[in-house]
Amino acid sequence: MTKTLTAPVDDPKMWRRVLKLTHPDAGGSHETFIWVQAVRESVCDGNHASASSRRHAGTTEHTYSGEVSRIPYSPHTNFDNATGEALRYAMSHQDLFASVLQLLEDCYPQNMVYLRREQERGASYKRLAAIGYLIGMDSKERSRWYRIAEAVPLSDRHAGHILSRLKRRAA
Repeated sequence: MTKTLTAPVDDPKMWRRVLKLTHPDAGGSHETFIWVQAVRESVCDGNHASASSRRHAGTTEHTYSGEVSRIPYSPHTNFDNATGEALRYAMSHQDLFASVLQLLEDCYPQNMVYLRREQERGASYKRLAAIGYLIGMDSKERSRWYRIAEAVPLSDRHAGHILSRLKRRAA
């Protein structure tokens, strides 16, 4: 059997190439792009040499080359409580952000590994920006959206759920 030499599975350059190929702007689908990001984070979970950790607001956040930062979010945050806080905001406000957060009404905790991991980390600003883009937020509204997401706080799973609901609505 012939062996082909290739980069290690946690090679940042290879992940950038795969993400570039699956990105919606390059002809890939949004769902595939998000899935590939989840696979990358599962493979490169911070136990590899290419990953680095940093402390921010009492939480440890793993970053990889090319990954955007995340809102502060303790891994011990109760997902149901955070969802409830987002829905309380939606009920008590009548603005663009409330309508976005209302999309979390059917977002429940999951035990699948990649979804559970998304529930335990803050939403990436990249996902939050994608939500803002789909809704048509201008830069001031996006900035306010980030502050609301930080205050709730929104997990990466919350942001992914909102994105999938917006995509289905647009289809």
